[in-house]
Amino acid sequence: MKPFFDFFGESPVGVWLRESQVWFPLFEMLHLAGLGVLLGSIVLLNARFFGLGLRRESVSEVAEDLAPWTRLSLVVMAISGFMLFCAKAPDLGGMDLPVFLTKMGLIALGVAFHYAVQVPMARKQSFGVGRLAAAVSLLMWFG
Repeated sequence: MKPFFDFFGESPVGVWLRESQVWFPLFEMLHLAGLGVLLGSIVLLNARFFGLGLRRESVSEVAEDLAPWTRLSLVVMAISGFMLFCAKAPDLGGMDLPVFLTKMGLIALGVAFHYAVQVPMARKQSFGVGRLAAAVSLLMWFG
């Protein structure tokens, strides 16, 4: 796998970001902001499943209102994450690889659970099972 990581790490983008004192921190900031918006939208939807806050809106309305924010945060994280990956790829080819792959797998699992389980439950107003799904979601993201 080392050649894969070296390819991105030695790319013009990877070298440029690694050597930049401005752009790397900027992409890191965007990445963390995207993560904050993603987790915020997921926490708000889970809170609504538990009946905490946003009671004037149904669960489906909350899910619909948060959907653009969730999608935007995923796009911001994907773009900024790719840029950060290019800059840090040489480090990931070594000892950091298991941590990186675990992180990516858990994020993919959390996003898949959100779209495959929680959003459909929100559309159906499934409160009983929705609360269980909300608990599972919170454990996946923060547990």
